Amino acid sequence: MTATTFDVGGYKLAAEISGEGSPTVVFISGSGDAGESWDAAISALRSSTTLLTYARAGIGNSETPADSAARSLGAAAEELHRLLAATDLAGPFVLVGHSIGGLIALIFAARWPENLAGLVLVDTTDIHLNLDIDEPILVVADGDREDHLSYDVVASVDEVARSIRTLDVPSVVIASRVRRWLELTDLEPWRPFSLAELDERWQRHQKALAADLGATHKVARFGGHNIQKDDPTIVAESIDNLIDSARQR
Repeated sequence: MTATTFDVGGYKLAAEISGEGSPTVVFISGSGDAGESWDAAISALRSSTTLLTYARAGIGNSETPADSAARSLGAAAEELHRLLAATDLAGPFVLVGHSIGGLIALIFAARWPENLAGLVLVDTTDIHLNLDIDEPILVVADGDREDHLSYDVVASVDEVARSIRTLDVPSVVIASRVRRWLELTDLEPWRPFSLAELDERWQRHQKALAADLGATHKVARFGGHNIQKDDPTIVAESIDNLIDSARQR
């Protein structure tokens, strides 16, 4: 796929569009990742349809806006909305989000449900965990480029909470494998929790999110947080099922 840049309001984002057909599958990466993080999952798809991967502002070949202050996850969802308008892709859209990209997808789905065909959340971040540790993480960097943007966790919490609702389209919540937190080598940033408590909390968060959305809940079999790389088949199968469902509707 060849990247193209699209103006999203005074700055440009790099996006790659491939394939053809409906629905359009939109991949929303985790912190600091561009579209290549989805390569293994895309290769495992059996469906042929339109695919879009992109890099958020300050990542990869995407530009950074003049205002580089920490933004909310809702602002990233609005950025994606402008990108889709700039590409002239009509939808409907199946959104696939990993980690904080899952939260962006969740907010997008709540704000613009009219053209949503499905939602796949891949080990979506437990944003409250950032605030419940001994030294709360109030700002999350989106990558390591010198001009990277960051997310205001406190400003994003309410946006996420307001976005959790039963969806009118098929959705899937995929959790990383049970006990993957037990392999963490540095517990210090996550105190006062033990590794076992972190693992239990993470699984509980994913299961509760699925219940609140009315989504199918799955648990990966291999690897760690980056399920789309470590266990790409479970992600690809979920996307394929939503594509089939959208076409049947």
